[in-house]
Amino acid sequence: MNTLIVLALVLVNLALIFHLGEKLFNYVKRYTDHKKLVNDHPEMKSIDPERGLMGFESDDVIRSLVLDNDEPGASEPYLATLNEEEED
Repeated sequence: MNTLIVLALVLVNLALIFHLGEKLFNYVKRYTDHKKLVNDHPEMKSIDPERGLMGFESDDVIRSLVLDNDEPGASEPYLATLNEEEED
């Protein structure tokens, strides 16, 4: 009888360790995925990990910078002006 009780306790402990290990693994994975998405950018700190970039909340300064910007950007490749200056 004692053997069955010990066996049951061992099985319950193994199941509990497996369950808690799985929860810890999922938590670490969610944390690292969120860390990769945010990438230490201060303006990205308010991203909801469940909704990704669709749940982005911006502050008033960023919102006014993006929405009130009426000046068109340059239509040239990134760092094109730097490369032209080096060639001259």
